[in-house]
Amino acid sequence: MKKRFGQHFLSDKSILRRIIAFANIEPDHAVVEIGPGAGSLTRELAAAAHRVIGIEIDRDLIPALRNGMPSNVEIVEGDALDLDFATLAAEPFHLVGNLPYNVATPLFKRFIAARRHILDVTVMIQKEVAQRIAARPGSGEYSPLSVLVQYYADVKYGFSVPPGAFRPRPKVDSSVIRLEWRPDVADATAFTDFVHRAFSSRRKTLANNLLAMFPSIPREAVIERLHACAIKPGARPEELSIPEFQRVYNQFGLQ
Repeated sequence: MKKRFGQHFLSDKSILRRIIAFANIEPDHAVVEIGPGAGSLTRELAAAAHRVIGIEIDRDLIPALRNGMPSNVEIVEGDALDLDFATLAAEPFHLVGNLPYNVATPLFKRFIAARRHILDVTVMIQKEVAQRIAARPGSGEYSPLSVLVQYYADVKYGFSVPPGAFRPRPKVDSSVIRLEWRPDVADATAFTDFVHRAFSSRRKTLANNLLAMFPSIPREAVIERLHACAIKPGARPEELSIPEFQRVYNQFGLQ
């Protein structure tokens, strides 16, 4: 096990099969798996799908993976943060994996950028991160990551997985979630960056954060624009839904 890769290998067969079922993998599907590791999930995927491409960063694991897999599995050495998902398969594919906890957020950004090639995403991540991604406005977990992912996808929370299902045992619980892309959503990097800045201080009101973002706009004008969005001046960022953030962005985002 290599700590720098955040390796925790899942070995519980009942949980592996629950992941396959939750991902809705069918015999004619192509699947890309992030981080095959010891290959336990890879073998289950190979039994369920017609083609599996495993992306593994740890070159020391690759010989055993290649030697021990069925003929419908291809193991590719590489870092999922650097790979061009568009070149992995000639057909759109389902993406499945047990994501390293330390790179989960940048990987979600990569999945979003490649969503025209990825049919859907079913992954296991740290439970705390899963809760943030699936959080609703007004909850303590609601964050810029919630808005980023939910802007592009419907998030389905599957089930939790205890540390004892892995070797070595992680220090936290894990959860399986599924992303199904919303149709016809254009890229909106400027909007999601704006939301991230609007969350710069959770203890402050949205109005105060906007004043810090746009110091040239007088407070009275900020309040007036929020009223035009039907947003209370005392509202905090975590209280706003995505449509409400979009209205605020339309008032301030082009400054």
